[in-house]
Amino acid sequence: MKEVHIKLTVKDIQSHITVQYPLYRLHIDKSDLGKSDKEKQNFNLFAVARVNQNVKDLIVDLANNGYFLVEHKNGISIFEKFTTAEKFKHNLTTSNVQIFHDLFYTLDSPKIETKRPRLLVVFSSVADFSLNASISRRNFFTNFGTIGKYIPQNTYILRISDIGGVVGSFYMNNNFHKNVESNVQNLLKFILLQKNINKNDLVLYGVSKAGTAALYHSILGEYKSISVDPIVSDVYHERKYNDSHFTQGTFPSTKQNKFIDLMRRTTIHSSINILYSQNSPIYSDIITVIKNNDIKDKINYIHTNHPKIKDHPDVGPNTINILTMILNNLYYDFSTISSKKLEC
Repeated sequence: MKEVHIKLTVKDIQSHITVQYPLYRLHIDKSDLGKSDKEKQNFNLFAVARVNQNVKDLIVDLANNGYFLVEHKNGISIFEKFTTAEKFKHNLTTSNVQIFHDLFYTLDSPKIETKRPRLLVVFSSVADFSLNASISRRNFFTNFGTIGKYIPQNTYILRISDIGGVVGSFYMNNNFHKNVESNVQNLLKFILLQKNINKNDLVLYGVSKAGTAALYHSILGEYKSISVDPIVSDVYHERKYNDSHFTQGTFPSTKQNKFIDLMRRTTIHSSINILYSQNSPIYSDIITVIKNNDIKDKINYIHTNHPKIKDHPDVGPNTINILTMILNNLYYDFSTISSKKLEC
């Protein structure tokens, strides 16, 4: 069948949920689920999954089979099967979206044209509302929308979607999309060739989940990068926040194993930078997973003690000045960046 409509009751979610998956869309009426009328009508099925393991198992299975939440209204959550990017594109509200294989992307032109253009890749972090039904907001979140003001004016800005898993795939292979990493790498090569950009004039940037992507893909492709408090292990969010990123069961390997394997089999170059703080709970993961496996100490670790950093989400907003300094240094190469500890 092309579409399937089901209704979940309180009784249904007390045991394993079996659903017949359609060819196109699955409409799940969860209007009986919730503590209030507001929750029953306005909160999508992800909210129920956060407190009910059987619903979470269903969400994970949907993701692993390529069904992604694209809409929620009147208590009904709608999941659509990803068959091709072209057929799925209508769900995106982001303007000027282009397609490369299974990826969606936007490319902003530079303010000025020169013989030697540059490229900045801004990956998407977990959204401000991570469980939003809009796939554009959830999996194609716009970070640092004004960043073009603070970098060389001859720089293209590339933003790439992160559709996979539930709140995102961290731009890594997941149980549904097995070619995410190669698609990202090939897209970077495609843009470099299309716009006649030198590889040395490309910088990857991201915060948190996006920092994970910037770090991973810069090591994988030997690109320059600046990663702000990247998530390099699943353990903290799985234990502290009951797997708020829905990483359990949606990936073939953990992030910590992926990074450790990558670090051990790849030659690290010295234009990879990690901006972090010991006041973030991610700090210890960066040390154990990345720094301790950086055998030749090639990566630059910029540690800041900004007093307003109390938690992981605080690192990005309170290090923008350092971030832009590093970004411009990577483009202009004023001097060599090295590991250091900075006061605010």
